[in-house]
Amino acid sequence: MSTTKEAIVQIPLDRIQPFKDHPFRVEPDEAMAQLKESIQRNGVLTAATVRPLSDGMYEMVSGHRRMAVCKELGIESIPSVVRNLSDDEAILQMVESNQQREYIRPSEKAFAYKMRDDALKHIRAGRGVPPTGRTTEQIGKENDESDRNVRRYIRLTNLIPPILDLVDAKKIGPTTAELLSYIPKDKQEIILSVMQAELCAPSKTQAKQLRQLHDDGAFTEEAVMDVFRNNKGKAVEKLSIPMETLERFFRQDETPAQMIEAIVKALELLEKKKKRDRQMER
Repeated sequence: MSTTKEAIVQIPLDRIQPFKDHPFRVEPDEAMAQLKESIQRNGVLTAATVRPLSDGMYEMVSGHRRMAVCKELGIESIPSVVRNLSDDEAILQMVESNQQREYIRPSEKAFAYKMRDDALKHIRAGRGVPPTGRTTEQIGKENDESDRNVRRYIRLTNLIPPILDLVDAKKIGPTTAELLSYIPKDKQEIILSVMQAELCAPSKTQAKQLRQLHDDGAFTEEAVMDVFRNNKGKAVEKLSIPMETLERFFRQDETPAQMIEAIVKALELLEKKKKRDRQMER
């Protein structure tokens, strides 16, 4: 990393491009609403971090949400620290800066951990550093995760997006998802089609059976159907809430998907509060 003295400069937004393959979503959730309110009142208080590219362009390393809010508010530039970072250094800093988010989806963790793992391996190889343990062990220590969990998350990057979305929605558990990740993507498409037809997600036992079908060379759509029908998976249940019940809690432009995500986050925060209250009562 460069040792050049850093300074904060205003950089036009049209000269900054998002980080390549940025794994963290920038969505109009509650955190973004709070950030927008803060920037409207006080401006951008924390400088973004960018790295220089060619032709006077920059790549955003840390500050994607601040940049999105500035664009929405019509602000044309953003205070930034310019750092000369290699690809691997930029990945490490980008992932680290986003780990502080209050909620990170499994899919975001999966791709962030994968990018960080690849970068650490490249840096070790480039420096001729002999391996002293798995890079996933280092990532685990940095994020209070076990090495096994980190490797499980990284496996999820092998899932097709619709199945990974079901993991984010907590319709498929991480262990079940890991088993499915060992099945080629063209066969995952068949599994997804059967799931949609049967209106259910696979259990861990069924995921093991589906993987075994692939390993044995016996994977067909009919065989997948048999797995689901002979041992019915976890039904994808639906709960209907009248829109008039929810409209006072949401803006008119928010989609049903955004509403569901906000409700799930609110319930998770409530669950954490209940746990804290129970601990205080002991």
